[in-house]
Amino acid sequence: MSTSSEHVGAERDLILALDAGGTMTDAILVKPDGTFTVGKSISRREDQALSYYESVADAAQMIGLDAETVHRRCAADIYCGTGMLNSVLTGDGRKVGLVVTRGFEDITVMEGGLTYLGQSQAEGLHQQLHRHTRQLVDPRNVVSVSERMGGGCYQGNIHLPAGHTLIPVNERQVREGVNKLLDQGCEVIGILFIYSFVDPRHEHQARDIARQEIAKRGVEVPVVCSADVAPVAKENNRLKSLLFQCFAAEQVRESLLDVERRARGLGFSGRLLTLLSYGGAVNMEYPRLYETMISGPIGGLIGAQFVASQLGLDNVVTADMGGTSFDVGLLVDGRMGIARSADIAGHRLALPMVELDSVGSGAGSVVWVDEYKRLHVGPDSAGARVGICHEFDRLTVTDINVALGYVDPDYFLGGHIKLDRERALAALKEAVADPLGLDVYEAGAGVLAIVNAEMNDLLRTMVAAKGYDTRDFTLLYYGGAGPVHMYGFAEGIPFKDVITLPWAAGFSAFGAACAEYMHRYDRGLRVLVPARADTAELAATATEVDRAWRELEAEARAEMAAEGIDPDKVRFRYGVAMRYIGQIESFDTALASGDMRGPEDIRAMVEAFETMYSKVYPEGAKFSGAGYSLTEVSIEAIAPKPQPRLARHALAGSEPAAQARVGTREVYHQDAWVTFAVYEMKELTAGNVVHGPAIIRDPMTTVVVPPGHEMAFDEHLILHYRASAATH
Repeated sequence: MSTSSEHVGAERDLILALDAGGTMTDAILVKPDGTFTVGKSISRREDQALSYYESVADAAQMIGLDAETVHRRCAADIYCGTGMLNSVLTGDGRKVGLVVTRGFEDITVMEGGLTYLGQSQAEGLHQQLHRHTRQLVDPRNVVSVSERMGGGCYQGNIHLPAGHTLIPVNERQVREGVNKLLDQGCEVIGILFIYSFVDPRHEHQARDIARQEIAKRGVEVPVVCSADVAPVAKENNRLKSLLFQCFAAEQVRESLLDVERRARGLGFSGRLLTLLSYGGAVNMEYPRLYETMISGPIGGLIGAQFVASQLGLDNVVTADMGGTSFDVGLLVDGRMGIARSADIAGHRLALPMVELDSVGSGAGSVVWVDEYKRLHVGPDSAGARVGICHEFDRLTVTDINVALGYVDPDYFLGGHIKLDRERALAALKEAVADPLGLDVYEAGAGVLAIVNAEMNDLLRTMVAAKGYDTRDFTLLYYGGAGPVHMYGFAEGIPFKDVITLPWAAGFSAFGAACAEYMHRYDRGLRVLVPARADTAELAATATEVDRAWRELEAEARAEMAAEGIDPDKVRFRYGVAMRYIGQIESFDTALASGDMRGPEDIRAMVEAFETMYSKVYPEGAKFSGAGYSLTEVSIEAIAPKPQPRLARHALAGSEPAAQARVGTREVYHQDAWVTFAVYEMKELTAGNVVHGPAIIRDPMTTVVVPPGHEMAFDEHLILHYRASAATH
């Protein structure tokens, strides 16, 4: 994959990226000069290909093109969605059979005792409220096999070495077990042996036997090994990754290929890409497709990293408010935080994932008052049905924004969808105002204040919990509802700057366009580096790490070559997971290079770990005297891919052009009716300053500028929010 014209063709000068959320499918169309247009359509879970087409066509018509022309000129097409997560949430996946090490037959039932995942803090504190997550495999479809590979020792080289065969694979048990699973109608078979992350030979031996038995039966049943999906320690997390791949990923691959076929039918000649949960783009043939489980929210953080690099920002906190949730992420020194395991839908996976924190305060969140007169917002969401003002049967946050005047009911999606303000007002009165004995507008303002305060708390704690100061961070907010609520969720927090972009509603899709074409490869290790290791010990460790990296590089080149990428164009980033001996959790450490030739390289690796550790914890928390445990090595393989860029514009005067102001609107803002000036986003130019109270409308979103504040457009058309000069 290349950006050069001889590879992509002179005509292939556009980039498409889409985010198929629960409510809207957003399309970003990047033009050769780096400018963007945004298209939207209602998300149709039953027909993603149709939503894809409609959103692309909407973006294309903004610049006088049709969908076919855009696809013929498209150099890269990235599509993010939630289909895989929906399969897990609804239980609509494949029937899985599982082969495990004898003695671990109940691993799917015990699941590490993590019965509190997905619960609120209040629920988690009460054991009797804990519930097992819906199982992805029937315990009756789990068979066991006698085998054992040695895993080495955590506390030193005082045991048989890791990778030593203690008990050979019982081939008869594998054959009998596989035939039993086939008799029971299993559609995919997973294999999990306890120390396969150290050495995968036993799993691969069982896989080959299973394939022989499947071939004898004349059926097509995939066989997936945990060592090929997540070759890392912690068997419960590894099991969940294996089950996600078996249960959901292969099934969702087919729907994503349907979208790709639609794109190809429109003239696109490349491969459709999607986003990994830790950043990076892959095509639909990627063997570990479960790693794209949470691709939509990741796009926003990748986009934030791109914008930060363009503007020279070191520290950024992102705020993404969509239809179902409010997601917050951090960039520190320009880098995204990566969690070593991900909690998704009540399951904990061995999946690196960009660190995000969320609350269920989305624009589509249901608002209701219970029998004890307690107000609730969420967790249910209207999704694509918006609210009672459109096609939903209950009051939502969007209904309240429409009722109070923030959102124009005649300009939703640029007027393509008309909202019913009177129905929203009636629902607000019935569901909230009357039960609480309040005026309808007072009740609506109170609900918005509560929603904004919850998001405000999350923003504060996300930064403070890691020991940072908000004054060192720029707040970048986006999502369809982010610009509507920013005045509330950013209030009182002293950020260095507060910014958004004209394409805020499609920012996650924009981030997908910015993503690198990247695969990540991990391998578990059991290597100790004693505090006083001699030169020979360090040299032996360097040899082991170097061998693991070179093997991962070979795997990456072969896999990416199979996806049509020139292996000579692939570059690598290197990392390790380490901890002090005796610690429970390991910490990811990025390394400057993949050189690992001798003792000095090991010392450099240890120094990089300690530098990273001191950024997370106080200097006094370091425990170098304990020595170091190296638990995992990783590489990121990156291939060239077309990238967008931020265009620069000549600065005009601060006063917007006369045609930019399109009227006024009465808004019930913070307990009083206020007249807001209304501006058209596309008519505002670089250098303009919009003084509040004002609303900047756009077909995709609404930017609220409250009294006493202003919004200034810089040379990149980035909007900077600040107190008006008169109130400084």
